[in-house]
Amino acid sequence: MMKKIKYLFSFLITGIVLTSCGNDDDNRIVIRDRGEVYTEDLVKLQDYLNTHFYNYEEFAANPAGADFEIAFDTIADVNAGKTPLASQVVSKVLNRDGIDYTYYTLNVRQGGGVARPTFADSTLVSYEGRLLDNTVFDSSTNSFWFDLPNVVDGFTAGIIELNEAASIISNGDGTLSYTDSGIGAVFMPSGLAYFNRIQNTIPQYSPLIFTYQLRKVKTTDHDNDGILSKFEDLDGDQDVRSPEDRDNTDNDIVNGGYNYIDADDDGDGVPTLFENPDPNGDGDPSDAEDLDGDGIPGYLDANEVNIDLDNDGIQNRFEQPDPNNNGNPGDARDTDNDGIPDYLDDDDDGDGIPTSQENADPNNNGNPVDALDTDGDGIPDYLDADS
Repeated sequence: MMKKIKYLFSFLITGIVLTSCGNDDDNRIVIRDRGEVYTEDLVKLQDYLNTHFYNYEEFAANPAGADFEIAFDTIADVNAGKTPLASQVVSKVLNRDGIDYTYYTLNVRQGGGVARPTFADSTLVSYEGRLLDNTVFDSSTNSFWFDLPNVVDGFTAGIIELNEAASIISNGDGTLSYTDSGIGAVFMPSGLAYFNRIQNTIPQYSPLIFTYQLRKVKTTDHDNDGILSKFEDLDGDQDVRSPEDRDNTDNDIVNGGYNYIDADDDGDGVPTLFENPDPNGDGDPSDAEDLDGDGIPGYLDANEVNIDLDNDGIQNRFEQPDPNNNGNPGDARDTDNDGIPDYLDDDDDGDGIPTSQENADPNNNGNPVDALDTDGDGIPDYLDADS
């Protein structure tokens, strides 16, 4: 499986000059100008699209929903009258590294399922990758899961145009059958692929073609912080891994630093999940709590750490919402064992007296370190049912 997957993983292209240890200019490897390469790629792609066709007649002859694969051939000889791809693709634009890259998608069958992936989701696909000379550098008739933030931009841009299969059927022999999968192709310049990186049989600066069949879509929340990963694209460029910390609020390096894989986006020590990032629970943080009213939601504001979800006068961070600090509240403290963690329970000790009325924070700073302990047993009244 890893052999199949490795070709699709994207790499950060630095855009700088790589030099050897010597001073000899002849030993210097210069990364070509992206704009210059893109101009060349565009000519090559347009030439391919004008001189090739796909097996559209075979698709037309097969019933809608049938599991069929795209094949390309040259318009020549007996195929001289075929309709060129140029008349069937749709051109789109994606900005990367300061360049508006044109790429082309071929949507053969939309897919009969409801779900359609975003750039941040995970997709189950079978695929084939080829160069413009039709050399196939990788393919898989079996279906594999691909995490779209970790594949080349052009592949993601193409696959998100389709819907998943209408149904998946287990055949009883360990294999699966798919009905009405999304089927398509994408034709991309090297700037949306591997650019100057050599990937086994893929030369540098190679425009690429991918064909694919989309089987299943999984909507993702990579860091389980209650925010769907697609909403952690802070700069809105359809890439949750943008450079220069554009998708990294606290500029940290935890898990690469990107918000979509950071359980504490603002680095304030309070997991994002406990900063009320999504009150209505739909995964969209547009309704996130902003207690200080500065226009920055609390989960992205390191200066706002005073979240108190149960309004008991004690800030969540002091109610042990995540004792093992893994971003998962499954181990949250529940003093009265009523199934409601303290940070959501307005009567922490279950004595019938609300925590807010047990003098849990005399100086009203949200920290119960000064809480009243009437019987002097070392357990503050708000956590002591027999105080």
